[in-house]
Amino acid sequence: MKRLLFISVIFLLVLAACQEVSQYIKTPGTLEVIVEDGGKFPEFLVGKWKGDKDGWAFIFEPDGTIFRARISMGRAEIVPGQIKTLPTHGGGQAIYVPGDWSVIYSPADRELTVDIVMNYIRIEMGDQALQGKTRDIISGTVSEDGKLWRTIVSSFPEYEGFPNKPEDLPYLQEVNFVKVEDK
Repeated sequence: MKRLLFISVIFLLVLAACQEVSQYIKTPGTLEVIVEDGGKFPEFLVGKWKGDKDGWAFIFEPDGTIFRARISMGRAEIVPGQIKTLPTHGGGQAIYVPGDWSVIYSPADRELTVDIVMNYIRIEMGDQALQGKTRDIISGTVSEDGKLWRTIVSSFPEYEGFPNKPEDLPYLQEVNFVKVEDK
Protein backbone atom coordinates (compact mmCIF):
# COMPACT_ATOMS: atom_id res chain seq x y z
CA MET A 1 0.00 0.00 0.00
CA LYS A 2 2.83 2.38 0.88
CA ARG A 3 4.49 1.59 -2.42
CA LEU A 4 1.31 2.41 -4.35
CA LEU A 5 0.96 5.66 -2.40
CA PHE A 6 4.62 6.53 -3.12
CA ILE A 7 4.20 5.84 -6.85
CA SER A 8 1.00 7.89 -6.91
CA VAL A 9 2.73 10.86 -5.24
CA ILE A 10 5.65 10.67 -7.69
CA PHE A 11 3.23 10.48 -10.61
CA LEU A 12 1.34 13.56 -9.38
CA LEU A 13 4.57 15.51 -8.89
CA VAL A 14 5.74 14.68 -12.42
CA LEU A 15 2.32 15.59 -13.80
CA ALA A 16 2.35 18.92 -11.94
CA ALA A 17 5.83 19.73 -13.27
CA CYS A 18 4.71 18.95 -16.82
CA GLN A 19 1.66 21.17 -16.44
CA GLU A 20 3.83 24.03 -15.17
CA VAL A 21 5.92 23.95 -18.35
CA SER A 22 2.94 23.34 -20.62
CA GLN A 23 1.23 26.48 -19.35
CA TYR A 24 3.53 28.37 -21.72
CA ILE A 25 3.77 26.07 -24.71
CA LYS A 26 1.04 26.91 -27.15
CA THR A 27 0.71 26.85 -30.85
CA PRO A 28 2.03 30.00 -32.48
CA GLY A 29 -0.37 32.89 -32.76
CA THR A 30 -1.53 35.01 -35.65
CA LEU A 31 -0.61 38.41 -37.06
CA GLU A 32 -3.19 41.14 -37.56
CA VAL A 33 -2.66 44.37 -39.51
CA ILE A 34 -4.90 47.38 -38.93
CA VAL A 35 -4.76 50.69 -40.78
CA GLU A 36 -7.06 52.97 -38.83
CA ASP A 37 -8.66 54.78 -41.75
CA GLY A 38 -9.30 51.49 -43.54
CA GLY A 39 -6.72 52.30 -46.22
CA LYS A 40 -3.67 50.41 -47.37
CA PHE A 41 -0.46 50.06 -45.40
CA PRO A 42 1.76 52.96 -46.54
CA GLU A 43 4.56 52.21 -48.98
CA PHE A 44 7.10 54.31 -47.03
CA LEU A 45 6.87 51.83 -44.09
CA VAL A 46 7.63 48.78 -46.24
CA GLY A 47 11.15 47.44 -45.75
CA LYS A 48 13.66 46.92 -42.96
CA TRP A 49 13.72 49.09 -39.84
CA LYS A 50 16.61 48.75 -37.39
CA GLY A 51 16.48 49.95 -33.76
CA ASP A 52 19.33 51.73 -32.00
CA LYS A 53 19.04 49.63 -28.80
CA ASP A 54 18.65 46.00 -27.73
CA GLY A 55 18.88 44.53 -31.23
CA TRP A 56 15.32 45.35 -32.30
CA ALA A 57 14.56 45.17 -36.05
CA PHE A 58 11.51 44.63 -38.27
CA ILE A 59 10.91 43.86 -41.93
CA PHE A 60 7.45 45.01 -43.04
CA GLU A 61 5.79 43.58 -46.16
CA PRO A 62 3.65 45.69 -48.55
CA ASP A 63 0.45 44.50 -46.82
CA GLY A 64 1.82 45.55 -43.40
CA THR A 65 2.60 42.05 -42.16
CA ILE A 66 5.94 41.42 -40.51
CA PHE A 67 8.19 39.22 -42.63
CA ARG A 68 10.65 38.82 -39.76
CA ALA A 69 11.40 40.54 -36.45
CA ARG A 70 14.53 40.53 -34.35
CA ILE A 71 13.44 40.71 -30.72
CA SER A 72 15.56 41.93 -27.83
CA MET A 73 15.51 38.65 -25.86
CA GLY A 74 18.44 36.72 -27.27
CA ARG A 75 18.53 38.90 -30.40
CA ALA A 76 16.59 36.10 -32.08
CA GLU A 77 15.05 36.56 -35.52
CA ILE A 78 11.44 35.45 -35.29
CA VAL A 79 8.94 34.82 -38.08
CA PRO A 80 5.36 35.40 -36.90
CA GLY A 81 3.46 32.14 -36.49
CA GLN A 82 6.60 29.96 -36.50
CA ILE A 83 8.38 28.31 -33.59
CA LYS A 84 12.12 29.02 -33.59
CA THR A 85 14.74 26.75 -32.00
CA LEU A 86 18.37 27.85 -31.85
CA PRO A 87 21.54 26.47 -30.27
CA THR A 88 22.95 28.43 -27.32
CA HIS A 89 26.62 29.10 -26.59
CA GLY A 90 26.60 26.65 -23.68
CA GLY A 91 25.50 23.71 -25.82
CA GLY A 92 21.82 23.98 -24.95
CA GLN A 93 18.98 25.39 -26.98
CA ALA A 94 16.68 28.38 -27.07
CA ILE A 95 13.01 27.98 -27.95
CA TYR A 96 10.79 30.87 -29.03
CA VAL A 97 7.02 30.45 -29.52
CA PRO A 98 5.43 33.64 -30.88
CA GLY A 99 1.89 34.47 -29.83
CA ASP A 100 -0.54 36.91 -31.39
CA TRP A 101 1.12 39.92 -33.00
CA SER A 102 -0.43 43.08 -34.39
CA VAL A 103 0.64 46.02 -36.51
CA ILE A 104 -1.49 49.16 -36.18
CA TYR A 105 -0.96 52.30 -38.21
CA SER A 106 -2.77 55.61 -37.77
CA PRO A 107 -2.28 57.80 -40.87
CA ALA A 108 -3.74 60.87 -39.15
CA ASP A 109 -1.02 60.81 -36.47
CA ARG A 110 1.68 58.90 -38.41
CA GLU A 111 1.65 56.57 -35.40
CA LEU A 112 2.93 53.01 -35.87
CA THR A 113 2.42 50.40 -33.14
CA VAL A 114 3.69 46.83 -33.12
CA ASP A 115 2.43 44.52 -30.38
CA ILE A 116 4.51 41.35 -29.96
CA VAL A 117 3.49 38.54 -27.64
CA MET A 118 5.89 35.66 -27.09
CA ASN A 119 3.84 32.81 -25.65
CA TYR A 120 6.95 30.95 -24.52
CA ILE A 121 10.66 31.61 -24.37
CA ARG A 122 13.19 29.18 -22.93
CA ILE A 123 16.91 29.87 -23.15
CA GLU A 124 19.24 27.25 -21.69
CA MET A 125 22.42 28.66 -20.17
CA GLY A 126 24.68 25.88 -18.92
CA ASP A 127 22.78 23.96 -16.27
CA GLN A 128 20.18 26.71 -15.85
CA ALA A 129 17.44 28.12 -18.06
CA LEU A 130 15.47 31.32 -18.38
CA GLN A 131 11.85 30.48 -19.06
CA GLY A 132 8.63 32.43 -19.37
CA LYS A 133 6.67 34.70 -21.64
CA THR A 134 6.68 38.36 -22.58
CA ARG A 135 4.79 41.08 -24.36
CA ASP A 136 6.42 44.10 -25.98
CA ILE A 137 4.52 47.07 -27.37
CA ILE A 138 6.59 49.25 -29.66
CA SER A 139 4.81 52.50 -30.45
CA GLY A 140 5.74 55.89 -31.82
CA THR A 141 5.59 58.46 -34.57
CA VAL A 142 7.15 58.08 -38.01
CA SER A 143 8.96 61.16 -39.31
CA GLU A 144 7.57 63.16 -42.25
CA ASP A 145 10.36 61.87 -44.52
CA GLY A 146 9.47 58.26 -43.55
CA LYS A 147 13.00 57.34 -42.44
CA LEU A 148 12.83 57.59 -38.63
CA TRP A 149 10.40 55.91 -36.24
CA ARG A 150 10.78 57.28 -32.69
CA THR A 151 9.28 54.78 -30.27
CA ILE A 152 8.76 53.82 -26.68
CA VAL A 153 9.10 50.09 -26.05
CA SER A 154 6.85 48.94 -23.21
CA SER A 155 7.91 45.49 -22.00
CA PHE A 156 5.87 43.16 -19.81
CA PRO A 157 8.13 40.16 -19.02
CA GLU A 158 6.98 37.17 -16.97
CA TYR A 159 10.02 34.98 -16.39
CA GLU A 160 10.22 32.27 -13.75
CA GLY A 161 12.49 33.23 -10.88
CA PHE A 162 12.41 36.93 -11.78
CA PRO A 163 9.38 38.33 -9.99
CA ASN A 164 8.06 41.59 -11.33
CA LYS A 165 6.11 43.82 -9.03
CA PRO A 166 3.08 45.38 -10.74
CA GLU A 167 4.42 48.84 -9.91
CA ASP A 168 7.65 48.03 -11.84
CA LEU A 169 5.82 47.23 -15.09
CA PRO A 170 5.97 48.05 -17.83
CA TYR A 171 9.67 48.52 -18.39
CA LEU A 172 9.93 51.53 -20.69
CA GLN A 173 12.73 52.35 -23.09
CA GLU A 174 13.13 54.80 -25.94
CA VAL A 175 14.22 53.07 -29.14
CA ASN A 176 14.69 54.92 -32.42
CA PHE A 177 14.28 52.90 -35.60
CA VAL A 178 15.89 53.91 -38.87
CA LYS A 179 14.77 52.61 -42.22
CA VAL A 180 17.80 50.80 -43.60
CA GLU A 181 16.39 49.28 -46.78
CA ASP A 182 13.28 49.17 -48.91
CA LYS A 183 11.65 45.84 -49.66
